[in-house]
Amino acid sequence: MANKKISQLVGIGTSSTVSGTFLLPVGAGSSAGPYTTNKITTSELASYIFTGDSGGGGFPATNLSGQKDVYFNNPNWQDTTSAADGTNYAYLMVKATNGLLTTGSGIARPVGGDNLGNHTATQTLNMSDEIISNVGQTVNFQDGGNIGSSTAEISLEHPTKIKFDAPTIQLGVSDDVIASGSFSARSADFVGTITGASLEVQGASYHNVTDINASASAGSISVDWTNGNIQHQDISANTTFTFTAGTPKPGQTLTMYVENTQANFNDFRTVLFKSGSSTDKVLWSQQNDSLPHAQGTAVSSAGAGKCPGVSGSRTNVYTFIVMHEKIFASAVTGYNY
Repeated sequence: MANKKISQLVGIGTSSTVSGTFLLPVGAGSSAGPYTTNKITTSELASYIFTGDSGGGGFPATNLSGQKDVYFNNPNWQDTTSAADGTNYAYLMVKATNGLLTTGSGIARPVGGDNLGNHTATQTLNMSDEIISNVGQTVNFQDGGNIGSSTAEISLEHPTKIKFDAPTIQLGVSDDVIASGSFSARSADFVGTITGASLEVQGASYHNVTDINASASAGSISVDWTNGNIQHQDISANTTFTFTAGTPKPGQTLTMYVENTQANFNDFRTVLFKSGSSTDKVLWSQQNDSLPHAQGTAVSSAGAGKCPGVSGSRTNVYTFIVMHEKIFASAVTGYNY
């Protein structure tokens, strides 16, 4: 075919089909001319549009645009899910069934601050030793949580206060709270054990006074020393006080003041103290053997000693020091109270 100008060629029409080895004429030459008419197949033209040629330096168009669906015809897709690192492999959303290019996170718009609120993690997030900053006021753990490090300490710092709001705070492998160095605790309901080489209290130290509040005429009254180290009871009858099993504890110092509500001084009431099933665990000084109103077996008779009773309209103060399996008792009697 003789060389012709492009304008002299006849179009194929919008309804014609281009396939197979359908040939197209193209003008070939430098940008300044002259041009010769060459033939090219539709496949060669498509390849040139998308890949260019070695002489032209690659893709000739500045962009690919339009409103048609774009398909990648590749029957063997490489699954790079485990290898995707953003450099050697990256994610591009393509339907595996037909190669349709679709949009999604990071494709529909440039990444300049991704909204992670609608993301659901399917595996552990590896921050690669990077820092998370500007966290909101609350971090919620779905099924409990753990913040830990196997290589260095974890520091919680705040210029005002760090608050732990939980019924139990565990430090270490148990519910015991271990503090090294100076320790300050303020709690209305503190229950626990403080141990160390020494314990210094600066300022006042005091115990609440627990009123046993049993009937004054009961005659037999239980005393639970876990209710307090200082307790009080009125009596109007001869009374036996029985310490609740498991109390008191070794090393504990206990005080009880007992008031006889009878108006007549000579209308005394006897008092006994028991720990367990008998009185022989509560030991009294031999000096009490000759006191009036004293009850029990005298030390001189190989007994635990006698407990002084309470005169009418008077108060006695009893002190108990618990050591080993015995309770060493003493009494100051006759207070006009």
